Amino acid sequence: MSEAGGPVRRSVGRLRSRWADERELADAVNGTVVGSAVMVAASLHGSLGQVVAAVVATLFVYWVTERYADVLASGVHGTAPDRSRIVGALRSGWPMLQSAYAPVIVLLVTSALGAELRGAVLAALGLSTALLTCLGYEAARRSGAPVAAALGWAAGTGLFGVAVIALKFALH
Repeated sequence: MSEAGGPVRRSVGRLRSRWADERELADAVNGTVVGSAVMVAASLHGSLGQVVAAVVATLFVYWVTERYADVLASGVHGTAPDRSRIVGALRSGWPMLQSAYAPVIVLLVTSALGAELRGAVLAALGLSTALLTCLGYEAARRSGAPVAAALGWAAGTGLFGVAVIALKFALH
């Protein structure tokens, strides 16, 4: 695939093979939005390292909290969570963390290429918005929605990224 669209097509293909169920797609959307919002907030007064640390640490805390809540809730019906339930809960929810990798990498790479923190954050937020758009489209198509409806869902999901970008401009 030497044509220009090759890397994009490969990325979309990887997205289709990941995050196969509705919970994983929901976790990916949540992780992307939370990671983006933290990136905006941390970039107000932080350095590049502080922004990356804030995104990674916040998403990790969200993931641990969600996993803990799942294990805790699993015992509501009177059976105490056993080792297999705890291990299963820890294995799920990874898309919340995985969805933040690419925007953080874009932040680091654009910074390394000489962009100021503000520009690097905007590049990462642009990727986050594109990722959200793709997640919305993919979720709708997997549910059997026709292409036109899936494009509507893609636009709606992408608006979360646009909202975070608007927040960045409002705060800076």
